[in-house]
Amino acid sequence: MRRLLLCALPFGAGTLLCQYLLPQSWRAWSAGGALLLGLAVSLALKGRRRTALRIAAAGLTLGILWFSGYEALFLEPAEALAGSEALVTLELTDYPEEAGHNVRCTVRVLEPALRGRAVYYGGRELMDLEPGNRVTTAAKFYSAAHPGGGDSVYFTSQGIFSRLYGKGDPEIDPGSAGSLRYLPQRLARRLKAAAAELYSPQAGGLIVSLLSGERNVMRAQSRIDLQESGLAHITAVSGLHCGFLIVFLSLLVLRRQRLTLLLGYPVLIGYVVLAGCTPSAVRACVMTGFALLAPLLGRENDPPTSLSAALLALLLFNPFSIASVSLQMSFAAVTGLLLPARRIYRALNRHRPRLGRIGRSVWSFCIGTLSASLGVMVLTVPLSAAYFGSLSLISPLSNLLTLWMAPALFASALVVTAATAVCPALAPLAALPELLAQYLLWAANALAGLPGHSLRFTGTAASLWLVLVYVMLAVCALSRDRGRKYLFAAVLAAVCLAAARAFPALSLGDSALTVVAVDVGQGAATLLHAGGSTVLVDCGSLTGGAGSAVADVMDTYGWNRLDAAALTHYHQDHAGGLEELLARVEVDRLLLPQLTESPEQAPLQGEVLALAEAGGVPVTYVEERLELALDGALLTAYPPLSQGDTNEEGLTFLCTAGEFDLLITGDMGADTERRLVETWPLPDIEVLLAGHHGSKYSTAPELLEALAPEVGVISVGAGNTFGHPTPEAMDRMRSAGMDIYRTDQQGNILIRVHRKDG
Repeated sequence: MRRLLLCALPFGAGTLLCQYLLPQSWRAWSAGGALLLGLAVSLALKGRRRTALRIAAAGLTLGILWFSGYEALFLEPAEALAGSEALVTLELTDYPEEAGHNVRCTVRVLEPALRGRAVYYGGRELMDLEPGNRVTTAAKFYSAAHPGGGDSVYFTSQGIFSRLYGKGDPEIDPGSAGSLRYLPQRLARRLKAAAAELYSPQAGGLIVSLLSGERNVMRAQSRIDLQESGLAHITAVSGLHCGFLIVFLSLLVLRRQRLTLLLGYPVLIGYVVLAGCTPSAVRACVMTGFALLAPLLGRENDPPTSLSAALLALLLFNPFSIASVSLQMSFAAVTGLLLPARRIYRALNRHRPRLGRIGRSVWSFCIGTLSASLGVMVLTVPLSAAYFGSLSLISPLSNLLTLWMAPALFASALVVTAATAVCPALAPLAALPELLAQYLLWAANALAGLPGHSLRFTGTAASLWLVLVYVMLAVCALSRDRGRKYLFAAVLAAVCLAAARAFPALSLGDSALTVVAVDVGQGAATLLHAGGSTVLVDCGSLTGGAGSAVADVMDTYGWNRLDAAALTHYHQDHAGGLEELLARVEVDRLLLPQLTESPEQAPLQGEVLALAEAGGVPVTYVEERLELALDGALLTAYPPLSQGDTNEEGLTFLCTAGEFDLLITGDMGADTERRLVETWPLPDIEVLLAGHHGSKYSTAPELLEALAPEVGVISVGAGNTFGHPTPEAMDRMRSAGMDIYRTDQQGNILIRVHRKDG
């Protein structure tokens, strides 16, 4: 009997219920009810069934109680400090990193003492610190579980229970820097530095990401190509990487099983240390380590039990990690390999042709790779659709073309990079991982360029198609008639997929103008499409991903290129997504403001210009009124009207289609809005993109009175720390008789302007 599995899975279910469904006041009753119900029902059973049900009931009860107790010990003390200010003493647990205008550090809060970790945001002086250094400073506490008043699992799933923002100049103390405790972080940093010196920038970013799981070190083009081609899983530290290590170790010891198992644990621990003990590396090694444990103890290796035991160990360490996207994806992927992949392999292998020895090997590799890819997709696609809003349709082909060399790339990169960090004379050996990395990136780029390579879940049509596919899979799996049911289901799914992809574009009909205020979180991005022309105004977000969000919407509606991408001003929440955008979408030219007296914007302007030069995109500075003709519409750009303040040196855009007018003012404040209506003869407008995400300092009464907008659209992120949109701005818009739409509540906001004859 798989007692460990019977306990671990209900334990995970209990933590899942607490994370997403059970209010705190219900948990004790739910735990007691689950245990009593399990014991009561088990009385009607006998033997092993009775024992199994009792174990499962106990596991579910323990999961609920463990989550609640952990929350009381770790999260609640941190939440109690939210909103307060205090003098704190912090110890860095990793190297600082840049985060917009701040520097972010992962820390332990020593005084007042808090369990778990926190993130601390401070000034540039923190960049010179290292793990173990201590910082004493005045700081304000913010909630990690409810940032900006909303609910979020991003921090708590990583074991981070508080956010702190420093005030004033901090006092720095050496603390325990250089101690053995922080050796993994120092080794990981050394490994990254060695990779940066050994490999080209493109290959080096991939190799560092492959070894450590940190994708932000890759170039945007590489990161997006891997995502679009369905190969992003290669750079996510997982059981796949640990499996590569064990296979490599097995080859080194001439496939001696006992020796491989004995050396496996030290090798895995060494890898975790080299990777900096990141959560993904620890999780992957725990999962692989349990698979090695059974043979060492003389027990039969049972993958489902090993997987369940690994899950139990991770949840005991931090039950909030049940909400981690990477944990859910990893668990689903391994389960897919253990269950549906095997059935798919047997089904495909029934039709194996008569082949020679080499032919059989090639056949087995191709069928095995295809089966593994499809098996993983069966359980991970719903998660990918829910969390990332996309599905790579070519991932089986991508895996077939690249997975054959992934173990060689991983093993050679790890060994060569680590060895070269110790002995620089071994640098010539870097040619092999460089070549393999370049091949992987080339393949990803080529595959990502295939038409119809992915599906975006930005509308209901794609979601309905996904539901239909799983209904058909369930029917096929439950029906006894084998015949050609799966082939029929595949053909029907393909036909429905074509319809789902075509539906969004067809639903627009023959509109004179289509406007999409893209939901990019706390930022702004507005697409304007008329006839065969498409223009984007702004592309940025403080939470990242704006460029991909815009490209996803364009892909959904079949808009393949941009006639122009325009920026109102150089702030991260309006311009920070341009790199991602240029990596996925062809842009004919950029419309930009020219800086005058705003040095704060200069660094980001430099980055924008560098991106334009690298991509060969012409730049036009809007220094006077500029008109851009769209098919059936007109976009007018107005130059900056104020100087000095960052938000006031921005451009204004008016889009006109017949009697419809839409105005975009960026982040300009009330004074500049008044100057705008005094300087230019603007018409009455139908739609206003509310200034500065609904700030109380924008959307002035004079602007509303002069232009009489009927609809207000606010591009804003849920739970943002700025309090946007503010009650003052909302009240002014309602008093002006405007209907209000918000991206944080409605998601992407679609506006269609019909032709007069339609």
